[in-house]
Amino acid sequence: MKWTNDQQAAIDARGSHVLVSAAAGSGKTAVLVERLASRLLDENDDLTADRMLVVTFTNAAAAEMKRRIAKALDGALRDDPDNDYIRRQRQMLNRALITTIHSFCLEVIRENYYLLDLDPAFKIAEERDLVLLQDDVLEEVLEDEYGKQDRAFFALVDAYTSDRGDSEIEELILGLYHYARTLPDPEAYLDELTALYRFEGDPDEEPLLIEFGRILFTDIERALRQLRRVGIELRLAGYEAQAENVLTAIAPFDQVEAESLTWSELETAARAVKFGSMKPVKRQDEHHIYHTVLKPAYDQAKKKFSDALGQASVSGADHLEALVSQRPLVETLVRTVRTFATAYEQAKRDRAFVDFSDLEHYALAILREGEAPSAVASLYKQRFAEVLVDEYQDTNEIQETIIGLVSNEAEHSGNLFMVGDIKQSIYRFRHAEPRLFIDKATRFKQPDSGQRIDLSQNFRSRAEVLHGINDLFVQLMDEEVGEIEYDEAARLVPGREYEALEANPELILVNGQSRDLSKQELEGRAIATRILELVSGEEPFKVTDDETGMLRSCEYRDIVILVRSKKERVEQLMDILTQYNIPAYTDSDGGYFQATEIRMMLAVLKLIDNPLQDIPLAGALRSPMFGFTDEDLAKIRLESEDSFFDALKMKADEEDDLGLKCGTVLDQLSAWRTFARNHSLSELIQQVFNDTGFYDFAGGLPGGKGRQENLKALYDRALSYERSGYRGLYRFLRVMDRLQDNGEDLSEARSLGEEENVVRIMTVHKSKGLEFPVTIVAQLGKQFNKRDQMQRVIFHKQYGISLDAIDVVTRTRTETFVKEMIRRDLDRTMKAEEMRVLYVALTRAKEKLILVGTVADPAKQVNDWLHVEQTGATLAADARREAKTYLDWVAPALLKLEGSAPFLEQFGLPALSGTPEAARWTYRVIGEEDLAEVATLQEMMAQLHHVKHFEAIDFPVKREAAVTETVRRAFDYIYPAQVATETAAKQTVTELKRALQLEQAAFEETFRPTDTPYREPKWKQTRQTGAERGTTLHLLFQLIDPNEPIAPQIDRFENHNMLSPVEAETARLAIPDLETFFDAPVGQALAEALRAGRAWRELPFTYTVPAERVNPNETFTDERVLIQGIIDCLYDNGEMYVLLDYKSDSVLSMSASREAAAHMLVDRYAVQLSLYREAIESIWGITVGQTLIYSLDLQDVVVL
Repeated sequence: MKWTNDQQAAIDARGSHVLVSAAAGSGKTAVLVERLASRLLDENDDLTADRMLVVTFTNAAAAEMKRRIAKALDGALRDDPDNDYIRRQRQMLNRALITTIHSFCLEVIRENYYLLDLDPAFKIAEERDLVLLQDDVLEEVLEDEYGKQDRAFFALVDAYTSDRGDSEIEELILGLYHYARTLPDPEAYLDELTALYRFEGDPDEEPLLIEFGRILFTDIERALRQLRRVGIELRLAGYEAQAENVLTAIAPFDQVEAESLTWSELETAARAVKFGSMKPVKRQDEHHIYHTVLKPAYDQAKKKFSDALGQASVSGADHLEALVSQRPLVETLVRTVRTFATAYEQAKRDRAFVDFSDLEHYALAILREGEAPSAVASLYKQRFAEVLVDEYQDTNEIQETIIGLVSNEAEHSGNLFMVGDIKQSIYRFRHAEPRLFIDKATRFKQPDSGQRIDLSQNFRSRAEVLHGINDLFVQLMDEEVGEIEYDEAARLVPGREYEALEANPELILVNGQSRDLSKQELEGRAIATRILELVSGEEPFKVTDDETGMLRSCEYRDIVILVRSKKERVEQLMDILTQYNIPAYTDSDGGYFQATEIRMMLAVLKLIDNPLQDIPLAGALRSPMFGFTDEDLAKIRLESEDSFFDALKMKADEEDDLGLKCGTVLDQLSAWRTFARNHSLSELIQQVFNDTGFYDFAGGLPGGKGRQENLKALYDRALSYERSGYRGLYRFLRVMDRLQDNGEDLSEARSLGEEENVVRIMTVHKSKGLEFPVTIVAQLGKQFNKRDQMQRVIFHKQYGISLDAIDVVTRTRTETFVKEMIRRDLDRTMKAEEMRVLYVALTRAKEKLILVGTVADPAKQVNDWLHVEQTGATLAADARREAKTYLDWVAPALLKLEGSAPFLEQFGLPALSGTPEAARWTYRVIGEEDLAEVATLQEMMAQLHHVKHFEAIDFPVKREAAVTETVRRAFDYIYPAQVATETAAKQTVTELKRALQLEQAAFEETFRPTDTPYREPKWKQTRQTGAERGTTLHLLFQLIDPNEPIAPQIDRFENHNMLSPVEAETARLAIPDLETFFDAPVGQALAEALRAGRAWRELPFTYTVPAERVNPNETFTDERVLIQGIIDCLYDNGEMYVLLDYKSDSVLSMSASREAAAHMLVDRYAVQLSLYREAIESIWGITVGQTLIYSLDLQDVVVL
């Protein structure tokens, strides 16, 4: 492979710390592999495979890195098979630490557990168990605190609880505990918290207040600039009195200097500002500019100015006094958190529990003595010749400290190699600290420091996509708003040649005005419209085929829709795409609690626990379980102003239909509550399923199989909860709520494979590291999430904790200036993060990028965006800081490009002069009227389908004779191909196999003894039937990575709910069988093909065969039957394609010999596999060289 100069520099860099800033699509992984492989192959290099530490962000990335390095070493060994040095490196690679930071920490702890007095049999605890343990410990701590009758604790409780119980004080204690644990030294942070509330001396000399003053003055200066500009424009327009009023009001700030500003000076100037009444101006045509431009600009600037003056007008002493008054509460809170931390740590040790936070802190305790490296850390320093950190931009402070302790300190002669892209740092919610990367990137430009290498060439995307992205971010991203300058080094440079094609990126604005459709529905339909145009329009979009390198028509599988989070109505978007006959799939990680069926079941369970909960009660009544309408709920609500449950009981006393319906609900709830007192939680869930039929109902909905799997998973989680020794519905629901609150959403059951020809819908975070031919970035008009800023209590590394000042007498709260500082800083970091999220989303596109957002009034919004100010190459910093949506960034930037002129003309707006280089974007507005055409087309296509298959029958409204005759002819009509109607138009391969096999075999397959018992529902099963065991084994063959140990994979599958506990037990019993298979030559061949990317497992297909093959005893006229099946495995062994099928049939016990058993399998499955082979060869255009059955019973291969 030919490397660029920058790539080669990264591969060859030695002798110091190295920071590689690798832009999206720059071939980063290939460079890392080449760097490590070339060092391992160099006999003069001191690096051996067991002397490197490679830290990756995910386990999958670690496995891929090791696989690629192994492949490079294997290739070198094939070229030089007698080279013992390479052979030793290849052998040592198995011991190489290529791993995640948590796995490395685990390694450190396992080797040095005795230094921590830790049980050597410790285990990583499940999140569910940790939540329950935290609740138990916290309950004991609070009971103990209440028992002390401590006034300070009672004051804290009184200030931060309501009549809802202790939940708020519990959240406060846990919140501070968890936040402190994200820092390298939690105890030091807790010490600093109380110190922040100790103030002595002159307020003008308090650093915190000085900083707040500078923050406020920055706001004031911005507003002053606007007001001065308005004053000048008023004067130039002839409104002298109004101009004088403005300029006189702001005069107190004319002599204020930011550099030497004290709080007293700021307060004095703020109090001196007096805005007089603006002299009225008549509303006449000659004053149009005043009323439409000048006065609104004045009002807006005055509001910003007044808002900033509000805090500045408060005396410094009052600001500090408000904080000092909260010091007793802070000290009590810190003391309580420390008490909890000690008790929780002991409880975990008693159970030999370790959580992920412990991994980092325990490793840190082992590697550090005070602030210096420990003896253990020194041993690691001597061991590692290179420490390589991938995705360095997502490192947090604890991880940075750990990495620093095991690598050489001196940057100019160090051994630390860091790779990442600060523009793709999007994990602040995991406490990633982008500043670590930014500081090194700045420092490594200087002499006597580390090396910085920039990889800016992009080998992923078309030039049109890259230029479009550059057009945007050169105007949006800089140090002031995005924390990094989008300079020449940051710009994306095309590195791949594509065949010429019209592929401009697009901005689609959806007009949100509609009587019948919500904004979300309009946007979903607009996206569906564009997808249909791309795939099946008059001129379908062309994409480059990965295998042939030639252009081909775009398929659904080429398209991804990216959203900010799964909570953004993804399910509604899926439904809309389905309405347009667009197959779609969403990776449902993190969507479990948002699944409709789970929300309904949890609502019912909450009612059983406590019916006096209005929201769960309304949700349950509105659900299909009870079938109440909105009108029903409104009538019930009118019965009483008390709780909804009281209203329900009052309505149940009435004898109308709704009253009877309410009575039935009350009876059912009462029965369930009685049942719950005498049965386990899992039995209660089963009883709800039985009484309501909800499990079966969910199975009949779109995606029914997945919905049933979700419900089954809820049952399994309840079972697992009880097996852990816990009891009680209330505690179980508390765990579910805590998991949701902590963002520990569970994985939703999957019901569709990822290789299907479907449109993908995923979050931007999930898409990171991936690429797609066509990328649609949706929901750009949705407001940024400011939930963190709106919390009542916020924790901050620098400013501490945002407690309100509380007057216990008047029971009023006043926000302190520290809370304002924290909110501002959170808003700043949130906007920077959102800008990077936008960058990640856009850089997923290979050939086509489409941005979609909805606005209420496009004409007004476009006019507002067009007038956003610009400073040099970038949009004005104020405008970017004040943005509420992605569109508030994207649209103003794109409208300033020359290519926007035709778009602006639609709104009667002129293009801006002095715009940046010519745009490569296209612009479009889609309204409801545009969507109607597409919907009509869909209806016409559906009608056309019916016309092709059925005789049209016309029923004239007023001609009874004609109606009678038409009906008679319709009923008398005899279909000429009657036989075809008796043969299913679509069959599975198994059904076809049965039709073609011997009569006796067909008889045995079709007729069973009448006393065969019905299969129990899955939630009742404690062991699997033979057929279910076969299904589980097939799933394992699909999922197992033969290059990793099998047992941990099964544990992972169970933890991620890919296997139920019963299925996991079957899987563990089958481990010897699986190992036998993967150790056999056929398993080895499959493993090699998987490593090379030449194997396909669980491959679905659809294929048509002549109808006479299904029903050979009848005569057909060119009719064909659709056959569906799933191929277990197809792989390329380098010489031929091999079709492999797994069978779990018990044949040895029914046969006289192994040969007879093998013949039995051939007899049973020859037809099926013949069809598989025929389908593969027909669809793929390849030749299958060998067809194999692997029999688990024989533990051997049968060749067909």
